Parts: sequence; structure tokens; C-alpha cells
Amino acid sequence: MRAVVFDSFGGPEVLHLADLPEPTPAKGEVLIKVAAATVNPTDTSMRAGKQAALMADVKPPYVAGMEIAGRVVGLGDGVATLEIGQPVMGIVNPRAPGGGAYREYVALPAASVAPLALDTDPVEAATVPMNGLTAKLSIEILGLAPGSSLLVTGGTGALGGYAIQLGRYFGLDVVADAHDTDADLLRGLGARHVVPRGDGMASAVRALYPQGVDGLIDAALLTDVAAALVRDGGAAVNARINPRITDPRLRVATVGALSQATNNAALVWLAELVAKDVLTPRVALRIPVADAAEAHRRVEQGGLRGRAVLVF
Repeated sequence: MRAVVFDSFGGPEVLHLADLPEPTPAKGEVLIKVAAATVNPTDTSMRAGKQAALMADVKPPYVAGMEIAGRVVGLGDGVATLEIGQPVMGIVNPRAPGGGAYREYVALPAASVAPLALDTDPVEAATVPMNGLTAKLSIEILGLAPGSSLLVTGGTGALGGYAIQLGRYFGLDVVADAHDTDADLLRGLGARHVVPRGDGMASAVRALYPQGVDGLIDAALLTDVAAALVRDGGAAVNARINPRITDPRLRVATVGALSQATNNAALVWLAELVAKDVLTPRVALRIPVADAAEAHRRVEQGGLRGRAVLVF
């Protein structure tokens, strides 16, 4: 099978196509023929060697990628929840020995896979598992009651956008930061208030909530700059291990989607929200798998309003 691999850490140029053995689904696993795999910042970080300490048990060639959509083409023993030919989305651990999502076939635990409505675009669905699980977990960790205020930074990205939509779904008063050109986008996603990005953000948030907001999902990695806008005793979520929020006034957690990788109920719920148009996948670029290096370059350049997705 075709796969996008890299044999050593480096820039996008280390990515290349290779022929790897097709996996066989073990007990409790399904084999998926991949239609689309999302390119996320965590993938570029892995390729650049920033996750090398977490990859000691993985041997090259390395395969990045954490999100896929495709169709079930094989069932391991004991799998009764999915059927051959069924469209699905799933979350992949690229630091496991089998490698990540940038390959034509992936064998995953059935618990890491959710069925999709027949009319769901697989390229759009591929953007949901990792970022959707992260947004859902972030809101659950914050534990905010309906009517509470939630500040989401980086709302134009996949995680921030899903956090805005899920915040609205759970009845939260969502505030998001954006440049003027993105304000209508974030309002369309469900932000009640859009405040200026940059120097004007603090004064705008304080004008709305003088004591500070109740919670923060920091998808833009503004760390303590954004945390300062949360009220004393409020809660905040780091989107990555580093950089992280250190404000001692707050209850702070760091989320990781892989902790939810076998939370099948959550994946199924997210797929249902996509079918109901509660969640809006945003695809900025559809890129042939042979051009994976260009996809990584575009992601690292930033500024995309949606995800880059590799199409098989």
C-alpha cells in the first residue's frame, strides 16, 4: 500500500511516498481503506522531531497523522458494531508501532472508529476525530454551567471552531478573539461576542465581563496572556503541553485527544453532530497524498481558515 513516510526528522522535504505492507485487523480491530487524512500541527511537530522523546519505541519509516475517514474493508474477530463497506471516521495514534494515518489502509480498534452518515463528505469528516474529541473533552473538564462565559482563543482553527460550536451547543456564552476579517466567521460558528485579537483583546473582554470570564480554551496558545482574563478561581485548558498556562489563580488542565482514542460513545456522538450540522467541518485545502510535503509547508505557514486534508 502507498504511505507517506519519513525516515529521519527534518523539514517537509523529508516526506516521501513508500510502499508498506497492508495491515491485517487483529481481534477487535477494523481495517479501513483511507479516503482522507487530516494534516494537523501535531503532525508537523512529529516530522520535525519535536516528539522524538515520545517515539523511542517506534522505528522508521515513520508515518504521521491522527485523523482519517474512509470505508471499512475488513473486520477482526469479535467486531459486531461495524459492517464491510460502511463509511467511518477514526482517530489514530501515530506514535504506536503501526504508525499514523497517512497510508491507504489503517487497522484500528473498533472503539476508535465511528460510522458516518452516507452523505457525509469523508474529506470533511477526517477533520473531526482529534479536534472534536479535544474540544469536547476541554468543555467537560471546564465543567461550566449553562449561561457561564467561555473565552475561546484561536477560533479560526479546527479546535477553536469546534470549541465555539460545542460551547454554544451546551448553552455557554462564548467569546472569541479574531481579526476583523474573521469576525463574521466566528459569529456564524456561534460566538456571542467577538473581541479584537492582540492588544485590544484584554480591554474588550473586561468591558463585557469586568470580573473575568468563567473559563478559557486556549487554542491559540496565548497562555497567561489569555488566562489573565479568567476570573479568580475560574478554569482554563491548555491545548498543548508546551507552552502552557501557569496562572496560579486558576484550575488548569492540559488535554490530549489520545486519552479519548477509544471513547467510542464520544466519537459516535461527534459524527451525529456533523450529520445534524451542529458541527461544521472546515476544509481549507484538499491536497493529493503525493503532495504531502506541500501540505506540511502550508500548515506551517499558518493562516489557514480550516484544515489541510490529504486525499487518497
